[in-house]
Amino acid sequence: MRSHLTRTSSHHLIATLKKGTVLGVALLFISGCSDKSKPATQIIAKVNDDEITVHQLNNAMAKLPLTSADNLDSVRLDLVGKLVNEQLTVQQALLQKLDRSSDVMMQIEASRREILTKAYLKQLISGLPKPNAEDTKKFYDAHPELFAERRIYNLQQIIIASPHPPLAEIQKLTADKTMTDIVAALKQNNIVFSASAATRAAEQIPLTTLAVLPSLKDGEIRIIASPKSISIVKVEASQLAALSEASAMQRIPQYLMNERAKIAINDKINLLKNTSKITYMNEFSGASKQVSSLPAPTTKATDTSKSVERGIAGIN
Repeated sequence: MRSHLTRTSSHHLIATLKKGTVLGVALLFISGCSDKSKPATQIIAKVNDDEITVHQLNNAMAKLPLTSADNLDSVRLDLVGKLVNEQLTVQQALLQKLDRSSDVMMQIEASRREILTKAYLKQLISGLPKPNAEDTKKFYDAHPELFAERRIYNLQQIIIASPHPPLAEIQKLTADKTMTDIVAALKQNNIVFSASAATRAAEQIPLTTLAVLPSLKDGEIRIIASPKSISIVKVEASQLAALSEASAMQRIPQYLMNERAKIAINDKINLLKNTSKITYMNEFSGASKQVSSLPAPTTKATDTSKSVERGIAGIN
């Protein structure tokens, strides 16, 4: 085996540990209880009494970007070296009984929960029907602001997240003011907000906001209310950047699939909440009144503006 597999610098090893060893250790501990009798062809390296298998290598390969055939052998060899280094550090951690430390045990449990959550949610959405040509065309026709009339916007935006004062109060407070004056008024009234200025393409803007922008003239300010926040938006400038129908038809199915996944996850989490006994304890005993369920999603595949804006993170 090449020398670079056995002589890894301490800097590289520390970087490797920081980037994901906790999750790797969790997987090794989980698999450590399994049957160790593996066919010889599955074993690609032995580190003292521990074995590294081709399945571990394939799992590591699956997490990398696409690799050209010319570099495949080099990449695989490098990964084997990293797996060996990782196994050596795991062995040392076990010898020092670090697996029994409360901090490590909590991190392993957190990794286990993350792995199981992702596995369950992927299984949940795996059976969802894929959008057909009719669904795709319907979405294209319903959202010209994303395609045929797509624009690039130079925006100033103030977001007031919930809980916030009533919309009427915000409208009165901000009437006939510049964005600078609005910021000053919000601060004076102790209203929490975030402000930003950025150039964004239409697809980078929430549909609730995007639906309003085409009607705004450059320099105009508009207040846009949504279930989770109030946005105060000023269009500094915009320019047409249409997307061809052919290009749109390639992108829309994945977008619709993502929306269906979010809705399915949303529905399932709400169902589980409604059919489970959840009790908040100690200082969180009153949280049940404040922790709301996810908003009930629409059942229409094309009405995506009312669907959950963000599903559970981590679905690839």
